[in-house]
Amino acid sequence: MSGGAAGTNTGKVIPLPRRPRSTGRATPSEADAQAARASAERAERRRAAWLRESGIIAAGHLIDGALLLMLAVTGAVHWAAALLHAVPGSIACALAVALIAGGHSQHWKDPALSNALAFVSMATCGLGIVVYPEVSFLYVLILLSVFLGASYRMPRAWINLSCCGASVSIGLLTLVGDSPLQIPAATTAQQLVAGACCAALLAQGVVLSKINSDRVLLLRSLDQQMAGTLAQIEQLANFDELTRLPNRRNVLRTLDDELARSARDGSALTVARLGLDHFKAINETRGHLAGDGMLQAFAAAVQAHRRGTDAFGRLSGAEFLLILPTSSIHDARLTMEHLRNAVATTLLNDATPDLHFTFSFGLATWQAGDTAEALLTRADNALHGVTHAGRDCFHAG
Repeated sequence: MSGGAAGTNTGKVIPLPRRPRSTGRATPSEADAQAARASAERAERRRAAWLRESGIIAAGHLIDGALLLMLAVTGAVHWAAALLHAVPGSIACALAVALIAGGHSQHWKDPALSNALAFVSMATCGLGIVVYPEVSFLYVLILLSVFLGASYRMPRAWINLSCCGASVSIGLLTLVGDSPLQIPAATTAQQLVAGACCAALLAQGVVLSKINSDRVLLLRSLDQQMAGTLAQIEQLANFDELTRLPNRRNVLRTLDDELARSARDGSALTVARLGLDHFKAINETRGHLAGDGMLQAFAAAVQAHRRGTDAFGRLSGAEFLLILPTSSIHDARLTMEHLRNAVATTLLNDATPDLHFTFSFGLATWQAGDTAEALLTRADNALHGVTHAGRDCFHAG
């Protein structure tokens, strides 16, 4: 069956808006370039943070070595203890800096090499406790600062295992070994240096705590950026970029849901397949910019006047789909005629007189056993029937 409430009424024409409405968004190429620049900036900030952290760890090794050297001056330990701690740690940090700066570590599981540097520090402290137990208190303090820094970077299982291993080792050396855990305090100089060691290690703990705080802030920033990126991906995956309507996949998913509900409770369901008349000709004669403006204006007008229960989306090109739940073919016809008049009035008020366009639609109502494809095919056939009726009208299939 077919109808033409506006069918062959060529006097009812709808002009095109003066200029396409800006979406306020960058074009795909600009968006890609912006995303690439943002990604490069984030990578550079991460690399700078990793290099800064490696430098701080290297400075810590040198400071600890200097403290051991001061203890050696007071006669509390052999001067080689300073080299045993400072040299391996400094070499490890220099190697980490070279790998990070050269970009060699960026694809590794631990691109900052934080875990590797933490294990080097633990190893030098453990060796120091075994070889120089007379200053074992300093190595224990250093281990505390190492665990403080590593508690955020290392996996929880690793940090727990390392902490247990260090505690057992220190306990065995203290209880079973010849030299218990001790603080050099035989002379005033040793007491002063021991106090300086405690102050220096506390300061290192504060610095490492600041590093951890900076890492937390960086991760929060990355989480926010990731959330924004995911929102953009979801927007692109579910909405048409030009009209901001649900895209084909999105609106067809809604149609599947409505079909399931109709099959479940037997409620009525009608779909309208809408098409802009002579869109290809206007696109060719006036240009794609004018065509895009037509699509945007039409989509915004339908969105503004459709019923709240209806779902509207863009299928492709100049074809759109309006889903009308709980609507019989008669109800849908009345709804579409009301929508046609409202859209015509809206576009006419914002239009220029040099270009007019109209739209037609094909209706199809749900029948028991219908699939989405069958329903859409009937609506598509109805829309194509409009061509033979002169456009600016509707058919029902």
